[in-house]
Amino acid sequence: MRKIVEKFRNLSIKRKLTISYSVIVVFPLIISLLLSNNVMTNFMLDKIADLNENSINDSSKVLNRTLDDIAFTLLNIANNSHVREILIDDNISSTQSGKIQRYEKQKKFDDIFESIPISLMTYNASITILGEKQFDYGNWEDYSSYTSSMKQSSWYKEMVRSRDMRIRWIGTRPGIGTSGGYFLEAAMPVKGNSSLARVGVVHIQINEKDVYKALSSNNGTNEIYLIQKNGDILSCKNKEEISKNLNYRLEVPKINENIKNWYIDVDRNGEKLVVNSVHIEKGNWTLVSMIPYEKLVAPLNSIRNILLFINLIFMVAFLMVALFISNIISKPIIKLGMSMKKVEKGNFSHKVEVVSEDEIGRLSRNFNNMLDKVSELLILTKEQERLKRDAEFEALQAQINPHFLFNTLSSIRWAAAANGDRKVEDMVHSLSVLLRASITNGQEMVALETEIGILKNYLDLIRMKQGSSYIFECNIDDNLMKYRIPHLLLQPIVENSILHGFEGLNEQGVIRISASVEEDSLMIELTDNGRGLQGNTLENILNRESSELDNKRYYKSVGLKNIHDRIKLIYGQNYGIDICEGERNGTKVTLYLPFQKG
Repeated sequence: MRKIVEKFRNLSIKRKLTISYSVIVVFPLIISLLLSNNVMTNFMLDKIADLNENSINDSSKVLNRTLDDIAFTLLNIANNSHVREILIDDNISSTQSGKIQRYEKQKKFDDIFESIPISLMTYNASITILGEKQFDYGNWEDYSSYTSSMKQSSWYKEMVRSRDMRIRWIGTRPGIGTSGGYFLEAAMPVKGNSSLARVGVVHIQINEKDVYKALSSNNGTNEIYLIQKNGDILSCKNKEEISKNLNYRLEVPKINENIKNWYIDVDRNGEKLVVNSVHIEKGNWTLVSMIPYEKLVAPLNSIRNILLFINLIFMVAFLMVALFISNIISKPIIKLGMSMKKVEKGNFSHKVEVVSEDEIGRLSRNFNNMLDKVSELLILTKEQERLKRDAEFEALQAQINPHFLFNTLSSIRWAAAANGDRKVEDMVHSLSVLLRASITNGQEMVALETEIGILKNYLDLIRMKQGSSYIFECNIDDNLMKYRIPHLLLQPIVENSILHGFEGLNEQGVIRISASVEEDSLMIELTDNGRGLQGNTLENILNRESSELDNKRYYKSVGLKNIHDRIKLIYGQNYGIDICEGERNGTKVTLYLPFQKG
């Protein structure tokens, strides 16, 4: 990436403008094409999915009505008192009177079956009543030849073993006899006089083809599957798939997770499908609708091609405009660059022709003005160089006096040492150190340990001068001793403590200094055991003019204010000093400085 940026920077203005216009125009067109295609695809998917959802909801209503009719018929027959009486009194002999009796019972059943809903009759519903003893009945041809095999089926045996008197939704089973095909079946026990006594079973079956025809009437392009909770297929277009599990094509758990929500999935054959599903309460079944994704997005291909062609036309047009505009912009810049090369060779009299009033025209005019001022600056620079040499000479002369003073003090010190006057020798040495420290020699920042050394020499000089000693405690980590702070920042604070804080003090004066780092700040604390602030505050001390202060007050604001102003001037308004009472009387002065690691 960095190499690409470097190459771009080295290109000419004309090429940069052409590339920039191309990128600015081409990228939005490509992105708009992709976004529009994506938006249209999603929009179409949402619309078609909604239509598919409405269609499958209509199919589920048809199926629910059919199942409601089956449930109604089962309940009507199973709870009919005549059916119960006929099945309880099931002792029919083979005599002539027994045949008459059977005929009369069958006639009663015919009358009962007349109440079957008409909708079930459209499915050619086959109803069979299986008695616990001898009597069976059905509304379909040759039912008597298959009642024995029906009683041997697994669903019948489970119903006999169970005490559950509710409707059992059996599912889809192969047709009985020569009818062939598959049938959707349901059954319900017929209770006797006791609530748990069973005297027979009512069984209903309807042709699966008729069921699928009703389900797919509103879904011409969709594949419809009626499946059980575990995925076993009950009804579908391809009858060879019935009794198989839908897991061979799609993940059934995913279908169950997205009931009433459409989603996109890929089947085992790699075909992309849009899937809708709805739950069927009766039977705990699921109605699934699938439509190939490619069928949905096929109409978008022609639209996408048209948009692509239009975008290509716009791209070519914009590129031509970009070349034209870049040539207009770059031509004056090229002329300006040629003039600069001549100036670079020392020809300051060559000026640029101003042909416009835009930014480039103003730049050319400013360039011409610059050439006029360069000549003036050359003369001025020569004059400043002369003045600088004169100032350096005067500064060299000014250094003679301090060096003379240092040499004189050194002579006095050695004379005192020769005479054995140790006190005079130490005083002169401390004075020399302080005097040398007061002259920065251009060094505004010094190490913290250097400032501590200045304090010690100052206290030694005070001790020798006044004859009184002070306790000086330094608690600073060695790592902080090398940190650089402004020169002569601490000595004025200690001087104020000695001159004013310890005045009239009945005990030995103690000065403590410590330093710590909190986040990005260095805090230096100087505390003493003097008389304290005596009512003064930081605002009183720092914000009043020096001339308005009483010279007899504890703290003079001149030294502290200068320190406060120096810190703010060097580091900014977030730093400075703070003054407060010490923990055991006395005064604590805290300096806040920025701290940078390393």
